[in-house]
Amino acid sequence: MACSGPQKKTIAHITQRRLQNGGNLMVSYQFHDGGQLFLDSMEVQNKIFPHDSVWVAFSPENPQNSHLLLP
Repeated sequence: MACSGPQKKTIAHITQRRLQNGGNLMVSYQFHDGGQLFLDSMEVQNKIFPHDSVWVAFSPENPQNSHLLLP
């Protein structure tokens, strides 16, 4: 994913996992920045997430522009 400018990182909490047609997994998550709550989702290959918390990277100017940092 192409990003412009520096990215911030924080912990996001997974709120929902949903299996999509075709076998991919839609992961909904939320995170806080500056006291504000942001909600987003990302479709990934179906995999096991051992925890309900994952790292997320986002643009400080536009926190809605986020993506999960998956191993």
